[in-house]
Amino acid sequence: MAKSLLESTQLVLPRFSDSFLQDHAGLIMADPGIAIIELVANAWDAGADSVSISWPESVNSPIKIEDNGTGMTAEEFINRWRELGYNRIQSQGDEINFPEGNRRSSRRAFGRNGKGRHSMFCFATEYVVETWRDSVCNKFIVHKSSGQSPFAISHVKESRKKGHGTAISAELVANYLAIQSVRELIGSKFITDPSFQIYVNNEVVDLMDLSHVIETTEIDVQPLGKLYVHRFDSQMRGRTSKQHGVAWWVNKRLVGEPSWRGFDEGAYLDARTTEAKRYTFVVEADLLSSEVRHDWSGFKDSPKFTSVHKVVEEHIFTLIRKLMSDVHKSRKVAALEDHRDELKTLSPLSQYQVGKFLDEIQSKAPTMTQRDLSAAVEVLSKLEQSRSHFKLLEQLAKLEPDDLDGLSQLLEEWTVADARVVLDVLGQRLRLIETLESLVESPSADELHDIQPIFESGLWIFGPEYEAISFMSNRTLVTVLQDLLGDKVVKPRTPRRRPDFVVLPDSTIGLYASDDFDDRGEVKGISKILIVELKKGGFEIGIDETRQAHDYANEIRRSGKVTPETKITAYVLGARVSPDAIAPITQGNTEINARAYQIILRQAHARTFNLMSRLEDFRKEKEFVDPEVEKVVNSPEQPNLFAEAVN
Repeated sequence: MAKSLLESTQLVLPRFSDSFLQDHAGLIMADPGIAIIELVANAWDAGADSVSISWPESVNSPIKIEDNGTGMTAEEFINRWRELGYNRIQSQGDEINFPEGNRRSSRRAFGRNGKGRHSMFCFATEYVVETWRDSVCNKFIVHKSSGQSPFAISHVKESRKKGHGTAISAELVANYLAIQSVRELIGSKFITDPSFQIYVNNEVVDLMDLSHVIETTEIDVQPLGKLYVHRFDSQMRGRTSKQHGVAWWVNKRLVGEPSWRGFDEGAYLDARTTEAKRYTFVVEADLLSSEVRHDWSGFKDSPKFTSVHKVVEEHIFTLIRKLMSDVHKSRKVAALEDHRDELKTLSPLSQYQVGKFLDEIQSKAPTMTQRDLSAAVEVLSKLEQSRSHFKLLEQLAKLEPDDLDGLSQLLEEWTVADARVVLDVLGQRLRLIETLESLVESPSADELHDIQPIFESGLWIFGPEYEAISFMSNRTLVTVLQDLLGDKVVKPRTPRRRPDFVVLPDSTIGLYASDDFDDRGEVKGISKILIVELKKGGFEIGIDETRQAHDYANEIRRSGKVTPETKITAYVLGARVSPDAIAPITQGNTEINARAYQIILRQAHARTFNLMSRLEDFRKEKEFVDPEVEKVVNSPEQPNLFAEAVN
């Protein structure tokens, strides 16, 4: 009886299907354009200064790519070629090794994961590699396989040959491209480099010429490094005229394709317009070399690329707005003239808002047609009519003469936008103070716990330093105190209870921290910690409570989450403070303060210029009226008896 596979074999190895290599290499084996560029890129990485491509006029004919790079020994070829996922950077570094006699330049290697070596499989199922150095040439045959290996390598022979280089050849049986298409493709993918020339059928390929740049801007993307944005104009000579849009280049090789469409949903320009056919932007972003996809079809969706792309996008949009200012202005005027009558009915401010809207929408939506732009003016004009003619007039009608004078004076010194920003900030702070005043004296623990989150946006009460530095809730430190207090911590009973705080039967504790940075701007720890403990309404703070807060600070220091230089400041807030707890406790970089809620609220009022009390006084003054005058003014009109008697 035959043994089963498991009985006869101690070790079971995986099998490779016919489609494995295709799935592994992706477009490198499916797209002839990508495959050709990868073959040229291999020569670049080998330190070649000349690459010769023999390209046939039809299918079922031989092709050959030969370079004068470093070449490989038999051992080097086998070790590199047979390894799936070969890491070029780890094994050879990203700097190019030039053989003796070749022209040199500051190149960086394109290869990252070894998938480019499978490019010839795009055209044939079998190819030949001849590689020579140190006067020794080795010839190999590589063919697709399955089962135990996705491809197989056979060593054909070793012979003598002078110089150095590598030649890859095959019978082209699939994915044929016209000779002129091959030349144009290669010419568009590499920037001109004096140390690198490419020939197709003995005719030199004219590579991308960036020597006719109109404007170059250096952008420093901290902490990643620098990149360069070049602007070209097709009215000037140069090969960039064949590529329009925004082109991203890494190590002098094009990533993806030039396009006016960004990596997001939006577009820089409408590709159909005259301006889009005129300008080209080239972004040299060598700092993104690690973020390029293995087939160079684009960038990985990574935080590093996202941060760089955001900076570049803002810069290009700014340049386009300047270049297109005259065009945008003429389109804007045309759209406004379509609705002249509606605009005449608007206030100057509303007219201004419509104009700014047109400026912004042309910048953000450059593909919008003139018809749609005109329709946008119509809709916005109607909205401004509704908003300004009724709501604003109603509000102005309610203002008294003194208020109108004050409003006029305000608008002479401030813009409406400036006033709104300042008033919004003050309004938020005044509402926060009102909330605190209504809750801090309440004996209800639930209400007390509800106001703890308010302090995250109200830390400015404790001093200006908490305004200038970003202090945020720190859950790691909260966990330290929860472990210390153990069973004393009250478990949340409702989902609205946030885990940012430690909840005790008679108080809540919030911990806020700001990061510390080194000379390079990197986070190196915590600079300062603020502890805010809120006691229940009616609670008197004694020396025991301040010592307990000191214990919290010591526990945080013992946890290893902070450095000795980290400053810890604690505030214990309650209805009253006993005499023995008034003086702060100071030990090294730790300071404990006990404060009554009323003192804290007085600080808050002082830091908002006592506006609440001034507003209340102003409102009371408005209520000062003479009762008789009010009665006469508001009573129904009576007949004049004296006039009747005279008549």
